[in-house]
Amino acid sequence: MVYVTSVPRRFILESGRVVVLRTGDVEERVAKDTLFRLWVPDIEAVRRCLVEKHDFEIAVPAVPKGEVYSLRRVLGDVWELHVRLYGDGFVDAEVEVRREFFEHLGSRRLNVVYEAFEFYRDVYDRLHVYYVPMGEWIVRVEEHFQVELREPDMLTPWKPVVLGIVAAGLFTYALLRLTKGDRR
Repeated sequence: MVYVTSVPRRFILESGRVVVLRTGDVEERVAKDTLFRLWVPDIEAVRRCLVEKHDFEIAVPAVPKGEVYSLRRVLGDVWELHVRLYGDGFVDAEVEVRREFFEHLGSRRLNVVYEAFEFYRDVYDRLHVYYVPMGEWIVRVEEHFQVELREPDMLTPWKPVVLGIVAAGLFTYALLRLTKGDRR
C-alpha cells in the first residue's frame, strides 16, 4: 500500500523569500530531518483533542526528541501518524510504518504538514507552518508536491518473533535445569 500526501513545493516566507523545493529535497528528508513544523498555542488542548476525539494513543516505543507528548494514530494496515507535541507549541508530524513491525525501526518516514492539522483543527483552526532549514514562517503556499511513501517489501510483525524467542528461552532454561529425580 502506498501512502500519498501533499507537501508545500513553492512557498513564500515571512521575509518575502520564495522557496521552491525540488523532488530530491523532499525525498532526501524522507528518513532524515524535519522540513516543516506546525505551531499551536495550547498543546494540552491539542493533546486532549487528539486522544479523546480521534483515538490517538501514546507512541510506545518511541525515541524521545524533547517532546512533552508523543502520540500516534493508526492510518491503516501499514502506516501510522506520529505526532510530537513540544512545550514551546511546536508540533512535528510524520507518517511511518506502524510500530508493530520490525521495519518501523529502519524504514522511511515522511515529514507531513496537513495530516496533524486535520485532526486538531477542532480546537485550533489556524495553520502555522515553520520552514526549518531557513528558520522562517511560511506565509503563503503557491504549489504542492504530491509525495508517495511506498511500504517496505516485507513487513515482519515483531510480537510473534519476540514471543517465540521468549518461549524458546524458557524451554532451554527448563531443559538445562533437568536432573535425575530422587526416588523415595
